[in-house]
Amino acid sequence: MDSKLLFLKVGTKIDIFKKENRKNFYPSQVLEIIEPDELVIRGPMKKTQLVLLHKGEEIEILYYVENKGRFIFTAKVISRELNKMYTLRIKKISEIRKIQLRNYYRLPVTLEIEKIFPVINDDNKVFIEKCEAKDISGGGLKLYCNYQHVVGDEVYLKFKLENKLIDAKAKVVRIEEIENLNYKYCIGITFVDIEEQIRDFIVKYIFEQQRILRFKGLI
Repeated sequence: MDSKLLFLKVGTKIDIFKKENRKNFYPSQVLEIIEPDELVIRGPMKKTQLVLLHKGEEIEILYYVENKGRFIFTAKVISRELNKMYTLRIKKISEIRKIQLRNYYRLPVTLEIEKIFPVINDDNKVFIEKCEAKDISGGGLKLYCNYQHVVGDEVYLKFKLENKLIDAKAKVVRIEEIENLNYKYCIGITFVDIEEQIRDFIVKYIFEQQRILRFKGLI
């Protein structure tokens, strides 16, 4: 069964994407595994409303396995139960693909970033600068700024992503002088101390946006 459903087990939390609405995902959970490639999952809900899926409808299932990575596959709804609990019986109809989290897709964005840099050799001053991110991934981001960093500088970042405040410790790994009216440098930043649930939130956000761009034929 492992070879068919690759690390999926009863209790695994999953996200469901509807084919016709690639912007939204719905949290769910595996309730039962049926050999060789069918399973029963909790029916998705949005707030307190049922998100009704129909027999024959194709959906995509995304799930994360600790120390293994993030996986995705396409499934078809075989049946639906609405009596005691809203459940779906689904059948895997594609190969399970691993999303390479360490080769993060970089999503072009424009984000306001607050960068906090402790200047240790200058009476322990803290330099705070308003910057602008030009892309973001689960591993880091490209940042426009005016402060002249050196590779290895550790900074703290604060920014909002879909109204969620993100706090992350990061390190400067690349520096480039640029011709820009507002900024002097483009620096590569990699996250070095970020909660896994925050990283998952960023990756999930990027994944959703990537799906939207792909659906529109932009990537």
